Amino acid sequence: MTRYMLRAVGSGLFIIWGAVTLVFIIVRMVPGDQATILLGPDATTEEVEALREELGLNAPLLVQYGLYLVNVLQLDFGDSYRFGQPALELVMSRLPATIELTLAATAIALFGLVLGALAGSRPGSLRDRGISGLALTLQAMPTFWVGIMLILLFSLELQVLPSSGTGSWAHLVLPAVTLAAPFIALLTRIARSSVVETMSEGYVQTARSKGLSERRVLTGHVMRNSSIPIVTIFGLQVGALLGGAVIVENVFAWPGLGTLLVSAVSNRDYAIVQAGTLVAATIVVILNLTVDLFYAQLDPRIRLVRS
Repeated sequence: MTRYMLRAVGSGLFIIWGAVTLVFIIVRMVPGDQATILLGPDATTEEVEALREELGLNAPLLVQYGLYLVNVLQLDFGDSYRFGQPALELVMSRLPATIELTLAATAIALFGLVLGALAGSRPGSLRDRGISGLALTLQAMPTFWVGIMLILLFSLELQVLPSSGTGSWAHLVLPAVTLAAPFIALLTRIARSSVVETMSEGYVQTARSKGLSERRVLTGHVMRNSSIPIVTIFGLQVGALLGGAVIVENVFAWPGLGTLLVSAVSNRDYAIVQAGTLVAATIVVILNLTVDLFYAQLDPRIRLVRS
């Protein structure tokens, strides 16, 4: 188990290194001189050259990369030129709002497990076809379009929920539902397939022959043994929600990490982009490692293999 943990942590560090390296390469490949962009069109040649020297842009690319990695290890991404504050400090100040939105969306998406179990317990029935059709519809709709439609309906037409901002639970409803919609669809489909497959197993027939009710068979035998693929998708999608939050936060003007990153990219504030990438990659790696460890609690066979 210890060897497995060390290997998993090593893989996670490798993924984080890949993410920060990719951002370094992309930033250097963007057209235009970074110093000229930061100073504006009125800057003199001397001012541009001085800033290039200050930022280390005149050094060879490998030297820049080495200094960049040293700074990453020290969690030093420099200051944001727009805000005049340390980039990592700005990113961490916006992170709680994104986590709040992601957790709310995750809680709503759990409804997909119920829908999937209901559909899978009666495959081919009218209920199954209705739920499967709803899941397919939710998955087909673009997230930004769902957000705009919800704003038009609940904010402008019915005027029961705010269209943007933060401050109360009401502000969280529309962005959380928008972010959760494709996640609900995916969980519903995965849960349905897994439940249908498990329902045909011999131990389920044995449980039925003992006279157990369908509800006890479903909750006590089917759902637990259907949970491995569900947990896998759940872990991957919670990480993907962070990416989806970038779009949703901008649609609803939610003051989270996604709004900050989009603004930083638009204004070429690369210090924030690099700090935000490190934080997002670290969160995704931790989530996937947690889900991986959770497998052993669900299926003792996995624990035995690892041992």
